[in-house]
Amino acid sequence: MNNRKTESSPDEALLSWEQKGNTLFLKGTLDRDSLLPLWQQKDSVLTGIEIIDVSQLSHVDSTGLALFVRVKSGRQQQGKALAFAGIGERLKTLVALYGLQDIIVGTVSGSASEKM
Repeated sequence: MNNRKTESSPDEALLSWEQKGNTLFLKGTLDRDSLLPLWQQKDSVLTGIEIIDVSQLSHVDSTGLALFVRVKSGRQQQGKALAFAGIGERLKTLVALYGLQDIIVGTVSGSASEKM
């Protein structure tokens, strides 16, 4: 099993991620202040990833949601699947406000850790 774990620098709002198998677990806050390290490393971080588990994110703003849309779109253009797991009520509400239910919600229910 391939495991990678990374955290953003202490100057930024805390965002960390860890890969377990084909799942990327995001933890902390994903907003305009914290997403740059993940965005800059997205190609290497997302290699082999089929599921992004967001159940451990405490906050996601519209820029975090835009990152999800961009990543999912890029995967679709490559003919690869990408699903999101562990979507909480707050994120579901944000997704609904932007009308992105078909892109983000409904891909995998529950958190990926429940399936392991």
